[in-house]
Amino acid sequence: MRRLILVMLVLGLAAPAAYAERRAVGDGSLVVSGASARVIMLRGSGLIYGHIQQGSLTVLDYNAADTNAPQISGAASRIVGGAVVYSGSDFRFLFSNGTYTLRIDGTGIDISAVGRGTVVAVGLGTADDGSLTVNSGKPLPLTTFGTSAFFGATAAPPVVAAAASPAPAAPGLSLGHGRGRG
Repeated sequence: MRRLILVMLVLGLAAPAAYAERRAVGDGSLVVSGASARVIMLRGSGLIYGHIQQGSLTVLDYNAADTNAPQISGAASRIVGGAVVYSGSDFRFLFSNGTYTLRIDGTGIDISAVGRGTVVAVGLGTADDGSLTVNSGKPLPLTTFGTSAFFGATAAPPVVAAAASPAPAAPGLSLGHGRGRG
């Protein structure tokens, strides 16, 4: 177990630096810090990794751009419909390269991504639901109204808007090539 934690720590530090050197012009960044969220929906391409203190990660779609499978440590998994759901306490995830659609909920959520994509986040309504930052801009607080943003070359200014539903729908998604299974 200690060896696995050490490997994940090294990967967590080395992978973003290695990927940043070879990333394409126009890639952006996303950082979610200390989030307590009803839902965080992420759709994008590139590298994404994170930590969830308590909650779940649902892999709605993942297509690797290379032979690396996603790495999830410290969480139990189950298949629900066409998705893989990881849940637990104090777990980490890494999707090193590819396209992804992820749904995350819980507390103590920290996420970093390099590439291109969109994020929609709805906070729980606590005094501090955390923040999200895109393309090294100003941190935006998560609210119960919802916060959405683009990161990468097609980045537009982040938008804070009222959420009609706390869980954005993700119809017609599949795991694609079976690589999303942990």
